[in-house]
Amino acid sequence: MLFLGIGRTFSTEDDHQFETIGAFWDELAAKYGRANLQGLGYGWKEHSIEYVIGLIGGEIDGADRTVYLPDTGWVTVRGKTANLAELYERIYREGRLNYEIERFSDNGDCEIMYWRSGEEN
Repeated sequence: MLFLGIGRTFSTEDDHQFETIGAFWDELAAKYGRANLQGLGYGWKEHSIEYVIGLIGGEIDGADRTVYLPDTGWVTVRGKTANLAELYERIYREGRLNYEIERFSDNGDCEIMYWRSGEEN
């Protein structure tokens, strides 16, 4: 599976990524609508994460990143954006992720699809 979008690198120090990635989402949601977008987190390092936002259907203008993703082995969790930190706390209890795809609606719902090495086994 291919993920095509606009990418940036964000600091994860002091959990700053929630604020800065949120601002990135707001910027692109103003142009495309939040429900039409999906965000991909990957490439975690000690103090940073790679993050790409793309359209759910179609190609986003200005796309500068293409990420090749596994076709199978994804786990989906749904909840409320207001509870995002708690959702991630549960997900990370079982270990680090290789990839996460986030989708958000304007009414406060969210969907997180994640892939972790060994998840298919």
